[in-house]
Amino acid sequence: MGEPRGEWRTCVTCGDAFLPEDHACPTCGDARAVTPMGLPSMPRRERYRFRLLRSFRMVIIVAAIVGVSYVLVTAIWSGPPTYADPLTTKASYAIPAGTFAYLSGAVTGEDYIVGNYSVVSPSSDAVGFAVYNTTEFIHFVHGTAATAEWQVTPVNAGRIVWAAPYTDTFYLVWQSPYAAGSHVDLTIYATTNYMSNVVLG
Repeated sequence: MGEPRGEWRTCVTCGDAFLPEDHACPTCGDARAVTPMGLPSMPRRERYRFRLLRSFRMVIIVAAIVGVSYVLVTAIWSGPPTYADPLTTKASYAIPAGTFAYLSGAVTGEDYIVGNYSVVSPSSDAVGFAVYNTTEFIHFVHGTAATAEWQVTPVNAGRIVWAAPYTDTFYLVWQSPYAAGSHVDLTIYATTNYMSNVVLG
């Protein structure tokens, strides 16, 4: 049989553990160590300091465990992070004569956008509304022929109920029907909501 292994010891300076075969603390390098059996024989001041050090290390360990547990529990409790969809909004838009305002965002096929809009100023005027996919919006911006996925002739107030026929980035566009030289600048207020077509069981 081999020789019995030595006892584990604890560094009196930093409180870290010694392997039985070590001659110095692996953390601070101090060679002074004590075994559980040797603790009562330490000078009273050193024994008090050693116990205080061990208590402090224990507090740190417990605090770390509690902190990690709190983070894990709150993460599980709150679920995955949620982000507001860019097509779910409530806002006012200024539309100078001859220009437009828009919202854009990715829409999954068969999901839909609902909402409403109205001209706030001048209150009796009208605004046009259309939905374009990415390609057609580029045509629209450059003033070339563009085909809308859905379009509403200029009205004073309108309602939005539109389902995406396929997945893409879509643009909700409010356009002034007045020529740039008319100086009829519009202010509209719009509310939009992205509605998923997926029914959760």
